[in-house]
Amino acid sequence: MIQNQQILSFIQTARKLKRNQLVSEGCNKGSMSLLIDENTIAISPSKLDYDELSVEQVNIMNIDGTFVSKPSPASRDSSFHLAIYQARKDVKAIIHTHSTYATSLALVNKGIPYITVGMKFHCKGSVDIVPFDFPDSPGLNEQIIKHLSSKNAVLIQNHGLICVGQTLADCYETTEFVEDLSESYVHALLMGGVDLTL
Repeated sequence: MIQNQQILSFIQTARKLKRNQLVSEGCNKGSMSLLIDENTIAISPSKLDYDELSVEQVNIMNIDGTFVSKPSPASRDSSFHLAIYQARKDVKAIIHTHSTYATSLALVNKGIPYITVGMKFHCKGSVDIVPFDFPDSPGLNEQIIKHLSSKNAVLIQNHGLICVGQTLADCYETTEFVEDLSESYVHALLMGGVDLTL
């Protein structure tokens, strides 16, 4: 019963991401996962739209990478989700998006320096750039762990945004915060730059 409630909350968050235009259709939605106990995660499947996702379609994985239940195609992002959980025992939820403004910064290989006070609370500092590699490669996993460090958000070059949190709600809030901040940062850069004296 608890697991079903957790997965229902997971699906509600997925739909909220779609509703608030942090993800779009099909393969452009990114991925998300939730630690449902100390050894097991619920993770979004590949290709299925978040609006159509049901409890029965969510994949369940062990932290070691084996599947408890695989009713749907597995996401190639599973590898870095598992790597983050293995490296960061404080993390209970992960959201990865290709949201418009965060991805724009990723495409020009530009992280977000520590420029607003809100970053201290949501991101725990700057949002750094991870060098590009393919989603299921060990090299990418290592770089994500390195650049994420103890923070809550990181950008992957030419790819998108990863946010982590101690709860699914915290993780969602950080994802929304970083996308809004990315939009402001892009506009500030177009207007001449940002004062980094914070």
